[in-house]
Amino acid sequence: MNMEQTKVELLSPAGNYECFLAAVSAGADAVYLGLDRFGARAGAHNLSIAELKDALNIAHPAGRKIYLTVNTLLKDDETDQLYDFLYEPYIYGIDGVIVQDVGVMSYISRVYPDLPIHVSTQAAVTSSAGAGYLQSLGIKRIVPARELSLREIRKMVSETGLEVECFIHGSMCYSYSGKCLLSSYIGGRSGNRGRCAQPCRLMYEDRYPLSLKDMCTVDILPDLIDAGITSFKIEGRMKGSGYVYSVTSLYRKYIDMYYETGRCDISDRDRRALTSAYSRSGNCEGYYRRHNGADMITPESPSYTSDEDNDYGRMLPVTDVNIECILYRGSNARIRVYNDKAEAEAEVPVIAEQAVNCALTDDDIIKQMTRSGGTPFNVRDVSIIRDDDIFIPKSGLNAIRRQGLDAFMNACLAGYIRKAPQKRDIHSPKHLPASGGIGNIPVNVSVLDREQFDAALSSSADGIIIPMHIFEECMNDTAVPAGTAIYAELPYVIRDEGLANSPDSVEKFARDAIMRYGVDGFYVSNNESVRLLRDIGYEGAVVAGIFMYAYNNEAYDYYIRSGITRTTVPSELNERELQRRGITGEELIVYGRVPVMVSANCVYNTLASCSREGHKMYITDRKRERLFADCICSECTNVLYNSVPSFAADEERLFACIRPSSLRFCFTDEKGEEVTRILDTYYKHRRNDGTISVHLTGKYTRGHLKRGVE
Repeated sequence: MNMEQTKVELLSPAGNYECFLAAVSAGADAVYLGLDRFGARAGAHNLSIAELKDALNIAHPAGRKIYLTVNTLLKDDETDQLYDFLYEPYIYGIDGVIVQDVGVMSYISRVYPDLPIHVSTQAAVTSSAGAGYLQSLGIKRIVPARELSLREIRKMVSETGLEVECFIHGSMCYSYSGKCLLSSYIGGRSGNRGRCAQPCRLMYEDRYPLSLKDMCTVDILPDLIDAGITSFKIEGRMKGSGYVYSVTSLYRKYIDMYYETGRCDISDRDRRALTSAYSRSGNCEGYYRRHNGADMITPESPSYTSDEDNDYGRMLPVTDVNIECILYRGSNARIRVYNDKAEAEAEVPVIAEQAVNCALTDDDIIKQMTRSGGTPFNVRDVSIIRDDDIFIPKSGLNAIRRQGLDAFMNACLAGYIRKAPQKRDIHSPKHLPASGGIGNIPVNVSVLDREQFDAALSSSADGIIIPMHIFEECMNDTAVPAGTAIYAELPYVIRDEGLANSPDSVEKFARDAIMRYGVDGFYVSNNESVRLLRDIGYEGAVVAGIFMYAYNNEAYDYYIRSGITRTTVPSELNERELQRRGITGEELIVYGRVPVMVSANCVYNTLASCSREGHKMYITDRKRERLFADCICSECTNVLYNSVPSFAADEERLFACIRPSSLRFCFTDEKGEEVTRILDTYYKHRRNDGTISVHLTGKYTRGHLKRGVE
């Protein structure tokens, strides 16, 4: 243990005010919670503004912190509400905001510049480079992807200079958080909007291969502390106060034990208590010491067993204070309330009188001064300076105590209260063209194998997008027709501990793609890729993929300022929302299976065994729909695709109102002849007047164009 290291923060969840009280009573240093909007747990009760203010009045005098979740993707009409949503939490002194959306980060950094921004795990930051890409926004803390190893976390801590917050207990997503659209496409409930229906917990292949066990790291706490992590985070804003109190108090116990003794001797009783508070068919230590594993999965049952009925007694958290009371005849009473962190004095218009029958004793005064129930204060010591033979009624003594404690509260909160910021408008929607039409908009085609590449190469496509892991196979000994652009697609995830997707490997590939193959640009799926390309001096086209969400124009503007040439139109926005936001200068996917999960765990390894050769397979859900999985062994990454392709190339009403810069056809499991048929049909029916009469045969979906997501 590094004895000079600042003690790690214990951060607990609160889905409601009761859970907040449980967390702080159990010893949490900080609590994260949400209000009625913009939080990734829309199903939690959350807190009202009045409850948030009460919570701050309890937390801040005790030296505890509260972080507000604003970790959903916001649509343009919602970014209009950001100023009002954050105004009261800001002036009351919220200690930080947890954010996924780069548009929200950009807005906060401009309008609320002294409000600390914590980048949510929903942003799927997987390396120091990804964190560095966001540092222009003044972020203070990174909550990296849960999939990172201890070695990767140590590297992030040492290289970024940012605070790093990591999960130590609770539920885990199968997908990299934020790179999951499964709930969105299966049931219209988007995890990016705080409404995940957890379809990963459903049955596939008559088992539960996408359901991870819950995390419990109490046995490796010393390793986590020594990694230099700033904050230990407990998952559970959808769970009750019993869970919050039990789990928080046990982690508090062993964190303190380690700092005091250098050891963590976990008792069997406490280990059982931790795993029984909520248990999903057993627990695991997460990814800290492994990349993946079939034994991390709950193949037989993903349901919870819970022993959460323990009642923690609703103890009100308290701050210890001392009182000095000065009572002289004929003068207003004076009271001083203090501890080692703050001090306040008050003069109270309560005047001591000459006692006639029954004079006050010190015990009488102490009894009333220590009656601090209903407040967050515990009066430990009372000193009295007074005349003899005086009398003050109990109501007067109570008034003295109340005003003294109120003055102390105000003194404690004074350093947190902020002045109201100036309201600034958000960026307005991009200019909408007077008329659109599909016309001769360039078409780019993405492929997943050599057969699809050859078919695309023989078509009239303007550009072909080739993933890094098959790029050399496709391009070697290939004559690319004049006028056909070639784009290299960088990995969905870049990891410091990756195989082919490590920063060094990706940089080598990018340089080779530029110098040897003369690529026309790169498609990227993460901030790490943008930073890497910028660092090697690349100034060509960089297209943000489907998981770099430009939900709103604040996000779009930030990406364009920060090295992106164009973005991909968000797949979760509907027709009306796209028209409002405007998508001029962006690429619209008009055909293809949407990638609905990107995971470090491997569905092939869970259902069969790892052969490190790469696999393409299907898994069948309980409705007998088949989801396509691409197991990229060279990167140790799984990509799961929707069961049917989305199709929008014939949406004439949409194209009459919007004007994307390019269209994209995404091929996944199609054979070469099917690629040829779909592209030839599209080009055959595209009219010169900008309309199209093509219709897709077979099963497909319109995606979110009609309904969208809440």
